[in-house]
Formats: sequence, structure tokens, C-alpha cells
Amino acid sequence: TMTWLTKDTLVLVMSTVLVAGCTSSNKEVSFKSGGMTHTFAEGKGSVPAGFPLPIYPGSSTTGSVSAEADKAVEQTKFLMLSSADPPDKVSAFYQSQLKATGWTVENLQTLPQLVSIAATKGDLEANVMVSVDVDKTTISLGVSKGVSLEASKGPSSDETYTPDKLTPPTD
Repeated sequence: TMTWLTKDTLVLVMSTVLVAGCTSSNKEVSFKSGGMTHTFAEGKGSVPAGFPLPIYPGSSTTGSVSAEADKAVEQTKFLMLSSADPPDKVSAFYQSQLKATGWTVENLQTLPQLVSIAATKGDLEANVMVSVDVDKTTISLGVSKGVSLEASKGPSSDETYTPDKLTPPTD
């Protein structure tokens, strides 16, 4: 399950990027907190270094947020893009490109104004959100890597599992 990223978290993070961008004349701001280096960037050059998800062709970069542990074991990267193409075309691109680049689509939710795609690849988890804005399509990309991913997978599939009141079914 992909619990590291919720719509509220993404909105909060990206709102922070937009506010930081509006109040600063710099294109990029970095700071350290809790053993993590956080970087906020805006504009065309704001794609985080080594960003592992495909960038939608012809889209413009709105902003990004990156958080990386000092030892580079844990990292989270968010990228906001904007496109004039319709959401269904953008969604189809990401569904095909994720599979073509080795990602496994774990969950796909299609709502009237939003498509959410959750995917995994090795120790990476990704979330692609395609949403309708007034005159454009907004693309929110999030990728997370952390040591807790392997540990949080729970019991292996060869163990017997029986749901009960204390441990409800997860599916």
C-alpha cells in the first residue's frame, strides 16, 4: 500500500512550494532540518536531479520539492508540471510510460476531475496525479525512497494469514 503520499500531503507540500516561490526572488531555496536537506525550486530548471519519473512531453515545470537524508538513504521528491493537453491523454501517457520504464502500477483511481496512479520500482514508490485546472492539466509527480519500505511489507506470502477482529483483512 502507498501510504506515504496523500492528496492532503501533496497539496500542503506544493502549496508550500508556491508560497515559497511567491515570497522569494530566488529560483531555489535549500535548508537542513532533522537530518534532511529540503530544496524548494520553481520554474523551468526545477526538475530535481536524478528524477526517476518521465516528464510529460511539452509540459512546463511549475515547481519542485526534494527532501534527502544526509546519508541519501531516504529521499522524497515532488514535481509539479502543467500541460495544455487533456487529462485523459496525460493519464494514458503515464500509464504506458511507467510500465515501459519498469514501474509496476499498483493502483489506478479515476475520478471525474482527478486520476491517481500509484506505482513501485525496486525500493521506490511513486504517485502520479493528473487533475483538471481551469485552462490546463496539472500533473503532480511524487517519488519516495526509504529504508522502511522493505521492513513495512509485513509477513511473507508463504505465511498463513487469518483475518480477525484485531487484524482485519487488508485487501
